[in-house]
Amino acid sequence: MVHQFPGRFTDKVVAITGGASGMGAAMTKRYVAEGAKVLVADMCDEKKGLEFVSQFPKDRAHFYRVDISTPAAAASVVTETLKVFGDLDIVHNNAAAVAWGKIPEMDPEKWHRVFQVCVDAPFYIMREAIPHMQKKHSGVIINTVSSAGLIGDLGLGCYCAAKAALANLTRAMGADHAQDGIRINAVAPGWTRTAMTEALSATPEVHELVASTTPMHRPAEPEELAAVMMFLASDDASNVTGAVWNVDGGLLAVSRMQSLDKIHETGNKGKENLY
Repeated sequence: MVHQFPGRFTDKVVAITGGASGMGAAMTKRYVAEGAKVLVADMCDEKKGLEFVSQFPKDRAHFYRVDISTPAAAASVVTETLKVFGDLDIVHNNAAAVAWGKIPEMDPEKWHRVFQVCVDAPFYIMREAIPHMQKKHSGVIINTVSSAGLIGDLGLGCYCAAKAALANLTRAMGADHAQDGIRINAVAPGWTRTAMTEALSATPEVHELVASTTPMHRPAEPEELAAVMMFLASDDASNVTGAVWNVDGGLLAVSRMQSLDKIHETGNKGKENLY
């Protein structure tokens, strides 16, 4: 159930990349429910995108099919939002691309694709959006990074590097534009139940791995991430900028050593040898 917060985003204009599925779809639903107008930018097929926005009032959600992997296409997210709604208050750089594999075997094209979507596109979108926000001395930008951007993950060096770059870009830009009235923050999800992770989550071994390495013993729901992002976009977070928020079920709060429980158990049996 979507909670109602009357007036929190009334007539605010929002642009969300990857806005038609997963966390982006959850955000879109929340924003519309709370009075905002949303440009849903996504590279899904036209039919799927139009079907998604058809559940909302026509003047509240607009689907824009775009592949943001080129500079012009990324910047067009901002120009399309201004064209459709005449303003822009909040930007969510939420779209992502993933490439698996160790670096010696990494296809350079896949490497560049991940950086184009996860780093370059947010750069071009923010570069286009910030001058408009500076004129109003008001604006919010939220970047979706990942727990993988704050640590190393086996076989995900490319994705880890890209999300780490976006996380630190967020910190730097948050500081750069604080005096402009623009707040720039990031959210770092852990394992979240989305289309990207659905197939993997169905594998018992992966499900068990998520449960064993996450203190909450479950993946997050997209709506849980959306709730945090909505807080950061709201005036309730008026003194928060340049921050990266972990929303990962406690994943980064503990060591990820698989054998830690056994080490602890063994240590308790021989306490007299530990002190």
